[in-house]
Amino acid sequence: MTPATSPEIPALAVRDLKKHFPIRTGVLSRVSGHVKAVDGVTFEIRAGETFALVGESGCGKSTTGRTILRLTSATGGDVQFNGEDVLAASGDRMRRLRKAMQIVFQDPYSALNPRMTVGAAIGEILHVHGIASGAEARERVKEVLVRCGLEAYHSWRYPHEFSGGQRQRVVIARALALDPSFIVADEPISALDVSIQSQIINLLVDLQESYRLTYLFISHDLSVVRHMADRVGVMYLGKLVEVAEKREFYREPLHPYSQALLSAIPVSDPTVKKKRIILVGDVPSPANPPAGCPFHTRCPHVMDVCRSVVPELKATDTGRQVACHLVHPVS
Repeated sequence: MTPATSPEIPALAVRDLKKHFPIRTGVLSRVSGHVKAVDGVTFEIRAGETFALVGESGCGKSTTGRTILRLTSATGGDVQFNGEDVLAASGDRMRRLRKAMQIVFQDPYSALNPRMTVGAAIGEILHVHGIASGAEARERVKEVLVRCGLEAYHSWRYPHEFSGGQRQRVVIARALALDPSFIVADEPISALDVSIQSQIINLLVDLQESYRLTYLFISHDLSVVRHMADRVGVMYLGKLVEVAEKREFYREPLHPYSQALLSAIPVSDPTVKKKRIILVGDVPSPANPPAGCPFHTRCPHVMDVCRSVVPELKATDTGRQVACHLVHPVS
């Protein structure tokens, strides 16, 4: 069992997390540089809340989630789960943490072994973690499948016999089978038909209420995030540029990048006039990020200081955090 969460200890605390991938060139594969996929990310998630990481593709959202769970090794930083050091854990401690920290992958088609029945895939993790085996495991598998909107007899079927939405329900059931308290939902609906997406979102919300789950919800769809999240963190080029409560974020985003993202959300009412902020240029390469503010090459409000000084992610008077010289002028 993981230590009980107290009001003083967040469910998850991430401090200065970094993940740099080496660039190897030449016949000898020497390291000539690094891709800074995650470059000093800091945030906390309170027990029972949904913290959403948003941003364009390639900004480091998924790498952040995978590094937190140690599906990929961290280059630096610190991750505390209910007060325990995740990055330093090994052996039995890490096995215990893995039971409490699960992930729902983006693509349900590649997340399941096509040669295993659904029941065998879920039952395997129950056996590995010593939770149940044999008839007990089969009953537990059926229970969790039904809880995720499937039928008990589906445990005997193979992944190719399911639709995309059903497969994602299976992936969610597999994550839920170990009775975790924290789940990383990595773009859980982006590979699904629009008609199915709302069903999966409603399922995740329902499961959170029933099992008191804490979510790290990774998405590029701000319309979905508005429905799911309690707080929002905006990533750009491996860094967090804004963290705010959902209501404040959607009412008045402070960072220019956040403002551009929100301006791109479609409005269903044709009578509502909305000004779209068009960003010029492409996202810089994380292997060669620009000096100063990483967003200054595309920012419509760029100042001289932005080209040389990296803005810190600091709190405003209202408590939200922003990394921008417009909000926190350099004295």
